[in-house]
Amino acid sequence: MVTTMLIAVAVTAVMGGIRSLQVADQHARNMDLLQRLASEKLEDVTSASDPTTYGTSGDYQDRGYPDATWSVDLEASSAANVSQVTVTARRGKDSEELTQYIYIQPATTNTTTTTTTQGGAGGGGGGGA
Repeated sequence: MVTTMLIAVAVTAVMGGIRSLQVADQHARNMDLLQRLASEKLEDVTSASDPTTYGTSGDYQDRGYPDATWSVDLEASSAANVSQVTVTARRGKDSEELTQYIYIQPATTNTTTTTTTQGGAGGGGGGGA
């Protein structure tokens, strides 16, 4: 009877340990997925011709994960034309955040200089004799 009781306690403990391992494994897989999704989104933002016009949030439905979302935060840094980009990927209670500094090409303006010349002094009339 005591042996049966000890075996029951041991089996219960082992089953609890297995469940804990499954939860930890699922969390690790989710964090790995979020890391990859955030990295891909960061690459999208930094390779955009003008990152300042890139969207600020969305989901990963196009990649097959409609329950995962992303957000982009673009902040100016103290260096000229350098901004800090932070991409956050979320799924359920888990989130992963990646930050990178990027150079943003300054907008170029086209200025045209027009030179105007006026006729000289001495009027024009013809002077035939």
